[in-house]
Amino acid sequence: MRTIRYLLLMIPVIFSLLTLGCSEQKMADPSEAVEITGVVTLDGKPLRDAEVTFLPADGDPLVGPALAVTDSKGSYTLSVNAPRDYKITVDRMTNGGPNPALKEYQGEATSLKAGVSKENTSFDFDLTSSK
Repeated sequence: MRTIRYLLLMIPVIFSLLTLGCSEQKMADPSEAVEITGVVTLDGKPLRDAEVTFLPADGDPLVGPALAVTDSKGSYTLSVNAPRDYKITVDRMTNGGPNPALKEYQGEATSLKAGVSKENTSFDFDLTSSK
């Protein structure tokens, strides 16, 4: 009987804890968007058809990633949802898979970073082939 009474007393506490985790989250304000430009080179040459992805360094899913593909000059333009710190990944698929020459710039292992603000909007990346 004590167990049932204890469980009945715990229901409001459990419900409160569950609803705290479900608080309303706001999407990024569109007026905060920042257009970013830059050039990607690999071993001193423009890297064409490369995917450049800006990922929020804090992992905020409401800001989300932004992706662009470089042109023949290695140039890219993209828009991020908010000014903040980003991790950048760069990849160019070869033979249906990730390019081994870019392995240190792919996924979580990437060493590339950018502090995006309304004033800081241009990021060039001079990459070196991985061994």
